Amino acid sequence: MRAENGGAPHLIVLAPESDRGRRISLDKDYQVVGREPTCDVWFDDPRVSRTHAALQRRGNAVYVQDLDSSAGTFVNGEAAVAARELHAGDVLTFATVKARLEPGGSSGAQTMTMAARPAGAGLVQHIDNQEADYIHYDERKYNWHVQNVNQQRENFLREVAATKTKARWLAWTGFLLSVVGFGIFAAADLSFIKSISDAIQSGNPAPPTTSPLGREIGGVPIGLAGWALAAVGMVLLIVGIVLHVVATSRRKQAYRDFPMLPPWPGAQPARRG
Repeated sequence: MRAENGGAPHLIVLAPESDRGRRISLDKDYQVVGREPTCDVWFDDPRVSRTHAALQRRGNAVYVQDLDSSAGTFVNGEAAVAARELHAGDVLTFATVKARLEPGGSSGAQTMTMAARPAGAGLVQHIDNQEADYIHYDERKYNWHVQNVNQQRENFLREVAATKTKARWLAWTGFLLSVVGFGIFAAADLSFIKSISDAIQSGNPAPPTTSPLGREIGGVPIGLAGWALAAVGMVLLIVGIVLHVVATSRRKQAYRDFPMLPPWPGAQPARRG
């Protein structure tokens, strides 16, 4: 597909009107077409899938293959499910986007411009308008990227906030259970010590039912139940502290991975009234 002068083949967008005349150079071995801002060939069209199709260079040949898009990829009206070789003049359709393949070395954009406008001042004015359209396209893409990053950061921080709330709840619940459990265990021990002390002072032997773990309720010594309650509380407290540390670390990660991006160069700052 390369011309003698070594220029790369390219696509000329025919539709929609907002992208008409846009020139897409096929100078890479593999390019993804889609709505995702990270795609190599990006279209701001909701009917184009996030990763719609792939354009591949194999030597001088160019192939197109659909990537399980919802609206499909077509070459001259025929579906391109498997990899299909393209030829100069073929019209590709990605949902509502149409583009014509031009061989390397040709200047499809300039040819279209000259056919649509007379030479002279009119041509210069058309080129200026076309450059403005490309700038507007780049600004839209940048703003889309900023919006996407901000949305990801907000979702991430929302999850972090929920995790920190859960961590605080676990930590406080564990702390209270530990205090109550240790209190019950200590009360049982104090009761045992008091019964032994009373027996020594009175000169009578201690009752045979006296236990260091206190009296039994439902067959379980009350001191043992208190110790188990305290153990559960300690586990919850530790889990809550660990979750809180993890949430704090993830919050720092969110600001590192999704930083606040500056506005588009030349954008007017918002007025504060």
